Amino acid sequence: MTGQKEVNVGTRLGSMIFDHFIMTMIAMVFFIPMMIKSFFNAFTITHEQTEMDFGGPLLYVALFGFALYFCKDIVNGRSIGKRTTQTQVVDNNTGQVASPLKCFIRNIFCVIWPVEVIVTLTNPSRRIGDRVAGTKVVPYDPINVEQPKFDIKKAILPLAISYGILLLFMLPFQALKPAFSKIGYIETSYNSKESKELEKLFADSLGQNLNASVKVYDKIQNQNLKYISVIYMLKENYLADESSSNQLRQVTDQLLYSKYPKETFTGQAKYVFKSDGNMQVSSNRIGTKISKTKKYGSTQQTVLQ
Repeated sequence: MTGQKEVNVGTRLGSMIFDHFIMTMIAMVFFIPMMIKSFFNAFTITHEQTEMDFGGPLLYVALFGFALYFCKDIVNGRSIGKRTTQTQVVDNNTGQVASPLKCFIRNIFCVIWPVEVIVTLTNPSRRIGDRVAGTKVVPYDPINVEQPKFDIKKAILPLAISYGILLLFMLPFQALKPAFSKIGYIETSYNSKESKELEKLFADSLGQNLNASVKVYDKIQNQNLKYISVIYMLKENYLADESSSNQLRQVTDQLLYSKYPKETFTGQAKYVFKSDGNMQVSSNRIGTKISKTKKYGSTQQTVLQ
């Protein structure tokens, strides 16, 4: 179709900025469950193991919000911003409403959003994404441009591709998880007597500096090691600077290893300082580090220095 009006720079920039703001807000809504979980975890101190899970299962909910960002124009080529500014994405050759797939392809280039803004200043109708997808942005014209009914089947494909790309992007980060995965200790092997003895050792030696909560388990899965979890509730903020924090770790580790040599157990230590409306938490692995070799399904032991 020929004779379509051109969209001006002010309208395009307004549409792009408004879309970026609205779609970012929508994406953030999908992050709320993960943020709530992180908030409560940050203020809940337990013997649960600290692991790098990048949000866990809730991350997959959050990623869907960003998948929607790249699919913002799939409903008849009109995002929220384009509906506000009365513009539309159409096929550059036919002038008809661009397909959901083409709208998705053009929006992949939103990852270089500042560059796209600069290109739009020179050519409001066609930024880089439009040139790749074979589309352009024109004033909305429902009289001369047929407005097809929304087809959910055609919309599913770009949504699936968008979500799949984001999952692939997360793979390198997910690959880090084995090094931070939870240690499978045997719950029924909890040793109450040794746990209390270790708590008493910390109370007698460092009671003026901290209170220690200890859990000792005699067995972990597939390893001839104990599992020990220690929570140090600090009476002063030794976490305020690196020097005092490192000194605290050396003192507590030395005391712990005097009773349990590091090659005999694995576990974690949490250091917690609470004050009015504030809490600082630091954690680290103690004893023998167990690393899993994913390729062969075997395990390796490394004594922490």
